[in-house]
Amino acid sequence: MISVIVPVYNEGEAVFALVSHLERLENLGEIILVDASDQPSSLAAFQVLSESGSRDVLCVHSPHPGRAIQMNLGAERARGDVLLFLHCDSRLPDDALIQVQRAVDSGYCWGRFDIRLDASGFPFRVIERMINLRSRLQRIATGDQGIFVRNEVFMKCGGYPDLKLMEDIALSDFLKSRGRPFVITSPLVSSARRWRNCGVLSTVTLMWKLRFLYWMGIPADRLSSMYGNER
Repeated sequence: MISVIVPVYNEGEAVFALVSHLERLENLGEIILVDASDQPSSLAAFQVLSESGSRDVLCVHSPHPGRAIQMNLGAERARGDVLLFLHCDSRLPDDALIQVQRAVDSGYCWGRFDIRLDASGFPFRVIERMINLRSRLQRIATGDQGIFVRNEVFMKCGGYPDLKLMEDIALSDFLKSRGRPFVITSPLVSSARRWRNCGVLSTVTLMWKLRFLYWMGIPADRLSSMYGNER
């Protein structure tokens, strides 16, 4: 059984579109939405889902925002033997959950998807190819690549470290010590809104700078102020 865990923060009615998308996927076990919203429209949308009575959807309230906190809360409530962590504005390929189950059944304890950005234009094709190539070379995954992991392994590593930034990289560093990640090449569609809102060149430069500083040992919590609030 696969539990899809989604941290939600002020996404408004976008959560309805996500749930509709996920419920169409074959091999779905459950959807766990972990909400830390503080905007009225987002809280109202989450309340509607909470009261919907859907067997597939579990709504969990997080007292504090932060993807690491929210995803760990979701994992604590998960019933699946495989956890798939997904961003609210991401969309999985039609056979995503079948491919995840096959990867785990073949012996892999974790993995991720290649990504495609939901924007047209040559710069975005370059960005997504560089992201996928970097992940292959370094054997790491970021949150927007749909990290999946066996529940047992996730619990043994203590879940996501309580960091405001780079929690996905820190988790990947542990998981790759347990084995190579399985890469699903059917792309997950990821939002390009940060690149659109903040500019392609400035965003790419910032990402590389943050990675370099993290590699140099600068605490992730200090880097989070440089990253800003754009999700």
